[in-house]
Amino acid sequence: MEQVFTNVVLLFFCYSFIGWLWETVYCSIKARHFVYRGFLLGPITPIYGFGVVGVLYLIEPYQQNIVLLFFLALILVTVLEYLTSFLLEKIFHLTLWDYKDVPLNINGRIAVPVSLFWGAACVFIVRVLNPYLMYLITGWQQRFGLFLPMILLMVISFDLGFTLANLASLRQAMNKMSTTIQDKKEQVQADLGELKVAAEERLQTHQWLTEIKEQPEWRKQLPKLNFQERRFLTSFPNMKSKEIKSPLTEIRQLAKELRKK
Repeated sequence: MEQVFTNVVLLFFCYSFIGWLWETVYCSIKARHFVYRGFLLGPITPIYGFGVVGVLYLIEPYQQNIVLLFFLALILVTVLEYLTSFLLEKIFHLTLWDYKDVPLNINGRIAVPVSLFWGAACVFIVRVLNPYLMYLITGWQQRFGLFLPMILLMVISFDLGFTLANLASLRQAMNKMSTTIQDKKEQVQADLGELKVAAEERLQTHQWLTEIKEQPEWRKQLPKLNFQERRFLTSFPNMKSKEIKSPLTEIRQLAKELRKK
């Protein structure tokens, strides 16, 4: 029992790290600058850990049949991805990824091409990667016993609590920033002493963002974002929130302006 527990925990963390590494490298190349991905502050993405551990243990009896392995893994990981997206939206009112531009998607939460990739990736993991990883984990288990998995679980528990607290504060911060943006836009549009063309130019060129930063009466309304809150804004370009009236692109721009000296 102790060995199974240790294996499950260590496999979860290993594949959570591999998933984080994959997303960080892929998104950094796509964005042409370093993007620190992941829901948590630490370098792990738990959805990958849950997905792969589920494939390794829940469909273990069918892993000898590569076709059955492919389709069962595809279904399991796709369901997990859909549920994760659904719960994030219902609980935190946030959408961190959106597949609406990908063919054959369902509500932007999952898409057939992405699911096919997950199925192929799971076949590679089960047949090629996992045997080598299990060799490493066996060595760690013999050397550290229960100490290593327990330490890792305590660390991720702290990280989860810290992240959830920051997510709640980020929602409040984005609401305040959105309200300030809307108020400033209304002020620009209602300024009767300014030509309509000039007002429209200020809106289109986002000149009002600089004005918010430079005017104390506007800036004092805005919260200061910490590293984790700024990371959420920058690391998830497809993030959406139904609570926020202003486009998140404008909120990101305002956050960048506020950091400039």
